[in-house]
Amino acid sequence: MRAGTRLRRRIILLIFFAVLLVVPTAGGPPAQQGMVTPVQVLSGFELAAGVSLARDCGYSAPLPASPGRSLWLFCDTPVYVPSTNARGRVRWVLQRFISGSTAAVGLTVGRSGPAGRAPGPLSEVGTPAASAPAASPSRAGTGTATDDAPTPGGAPAPFLPAPVGLVTQAGLPCGPGNGSYAASWVSGVTRIPSTPDLLVTFNNFCVLSGSGEFQPEGFGLADYDPATGTLSHYVTVFSRTNLDDAPSAKLLGSPVFSGRYLYLFGPMCTAPAFGRCTTGALFEARVPASPLAWTRPLSYQWSSRVSPDSWTSDATAATSIIAGARPSAVSVADFPGAGRPFVLVEQTDINGAFTVYESPTPAGTWKRLRSGRVPCQTGAGYANFCRAIIGHPELSTRAQLVLSYFNPAAGARGHVMVAGFRW
Repeated sequence: MRAGTRLRRRIILLIFFAVLLVVPTAGGPPAQQGMVTPVQVLSGFELAAGVSLARDCGYSAPLPASPGRSLWLFCDTPVYVPSTNARGRVRWVLQRFISGSTAAVGLTVGRSGPAGRAPGPLSEVGTPAASAPAASPSRAGTGTATDDAPTPGGAPAPFLPAPVGLVTQAGLPCGPGNGSYAASWVSGVTRIPSTPDLLVTFNNFCVLSGSGEFQPEGFGLADYDPATGTLSHYVTVFSRTNLDDAPSAKLLGSPVFSGRYLYLFGPMCTAPAFGRCTTGALFEARVPASPLAWTRPLSYQWSSRVSPDSWTSDATAATSIIAGARPSAVSVADFPGAGRPFVLVEQTDINGAFTVYESPTPAGTWKRLRSGRVPCQTGAGYANFCRAIIGHPELSTRAQLVLSYFNPAAGARGHVMVAGFRW
């Protein structure tokens, strides 16, 4: 394994093991910080079946052909059900684990008023079909309905197909036989200009089932047509064969279209300490805004102070777009409905701290707006930290920025929440 991959693995493992050392920060921010009372992003299936979906992430985008409705994309989705033991005590039991991603759709704003804006109950989306042949050997199956497809009751179903050809840190095939699973974790979603389709970005990982340690193995994109429920232009752009030279700069997400380009962003924490990121970098890549270009590795460029025109095709020359960045994660989008241009949300520790930046263009200079902390508490298990702080333009207003995040203390074993903060 090359040095770049080894470094990336060490960084990720340090962040994970820091959870075991960090002093928990109980409670949340002062009440005046938030304008939306933190609420769970609930599925109708949860409400009807009495289960709890402890799924990770929480990206959303309005459906172009369905005004007032949005698609939500999540990462791994554990399904917990209540169980009563012989003493009459109720506890949550894992019934099913859907690796990779799931999706749901519902009203963009299900609750609006002085307390703020939050999405309505979501309906689970079935596994998409494939409308075009795979553009990458990482494509697994056809994407058509299988045993994992939704039940008549509307249970969650896998969204992106599981990648194939991944390996564990020991070089063994990634799969149940080696105590691991392959996952494509969603890293962003946005509308493709002048089309009714959405562009979904993802990163591939081999995850060790027992501890949650994971090895990065690729970045890719897919075109999703909500009207037909199909995926096309599905491709893994950077895989294990071309990821080693600059893995952090090639693990991308937060797709943003502007002018002739598609822009993407990725975080790197170089010095995690006690749950915080003390130093790091925020990388930015661009590619011409067409499927022909964004499916080709050689079409990508990275922001670099070293390059004369500030963009380079050499990922190893990429430099941070924000001086002094300390990212554990990053989320970028444009906020036209809130009267804001492009907004970047940098998560800086595993206890919910974030910093918000603004720029007139995705390639412009980023100006700091504010810092804050989402109301998170530690929970049970190895992944008991606050994470996945993501901005939502369709929920935000001129008065408030609405963020979603994973609270490990909510629901059965954690839950995606939304909360609002003054700009």
